[in-house]
Amino acid sequence: MFELPHFFAQHSRRIIAITAISLSLLGAIGLAAATQTATPIWAAVHELAPGSMITAADITRVDATLGASQKRYYPATSRLIGNVVTRPVGAFEFIPTNALAQAGATTDMRQLPLGIAKSDLPADLGPGDRVDLYEVPKDASQAPGLVGADIRVQSVDNKSRDLGGSVTVLFLLHQKDILPIVDSLTSGRIVVVRNAL
Repeated sequence: MFELPHFFAQHSRRIIAITAISLSLLGAIGLAAATQTATPIWAAVHELAPGSMITAADITRVDATLGASQKRYYPATSRLIGNVVTRPVGAFEFIPTNALAQAGATTDMRQLPLGIAKSDLPADLGPGDRVDLYEVPKDASQAPGLVGADIRVQSVDNKSRDLGGSVTVLFLLHQKDILPIVDSLTSGRIVVVRNAL
């Protein structure tokens, strides 16, 4: 006759080990499910051009699982209506936190066109990219320096790239950043460095 207490007494260590492993697996599955929960994010209904003001017809809520990159986009709890677009946003694109500004803040933004040597900017630079601008002095004894940080590219004239020489790039930046950049052109050249993130 099979005696249950005797069976447990003989195999208690094995039963405890199996129970512990099972509980660990259930915990891991629960944690994975929790971290994969979709979060409502704002997305563009259609293309949004710089300078346009966000209306209810421009945005829609989309459930998405973005992991660590979620912080780069506006959650659906954010109030976006009335804000102004500062960089192009594509149709159905999640709206990046660096693509909008409050309406009053845009009055200080300016467009600055610069001719940049082809060798001094990324080959695939495009609208919406965020860049830093460095001055490389003509005087080799002087060190290069940062003259503009976290600046948005509004457009790139790729036709001028094909013709050789300089490429015309239109930057969107705060008016306070214009003079240091323009001043640096008198003593050197500008190198465009795209931000990786």
